Order: sequence, then structure tokens, then C-alpha cells
Amino acid sequence: MNNAHENSGKALSPENLSPEALAAFGAPSLVYVKTVAMNGVEAFAVHAADGSPIGLLPSRDEAFAAALQNDLQPMSVH
Repeated sequence: MNNAHENSGKALSPENLSPEALAAFGAPSLVYVKTVAMNGVEAFAVHAADGSPIGLLPSRDEAFAAALQNDLQPMSVH
């Protein structure tokens, strides 16, 4: 059987998945946390696997804690 993963030469990881594939892989429990600048201040955005924004928190620890408190599995995005 041939599939896109076998032909791509890339390892299967969240960084190599499209937002749609990532959403299908972990939705609805997978969220990602990334650093953003808000009014010149570092903050941490929480997004659903499909890229939809969920929240903005002042620290990575708070972003991860909020996800876990809501039965979501956070992942860091660099």
C-alpha cells in the first residue's frame, strides 16, 4: 500500500502535518501552544488542532495548565 507519508520522505510528526491532518489526528483533544507577541509583550496562544484560537495566557505554564484542566492535550509549537 502506498500513502503520502511513505512517499514524502519525512518522519511522521506534528510539524509535518497540515492543520487538517493534525485536527483529524488528535481532534478534539489536541491543542497547541505557541509564543506570540501581544502589544509588544510575550504571551502564549492556545489553538485547537485545526488552528482555531482558543485562548491567550501570560505564561506557557498557565497555557498548559488551562489545557489540561479542560481535558485537552497541549503541545508546544516553535
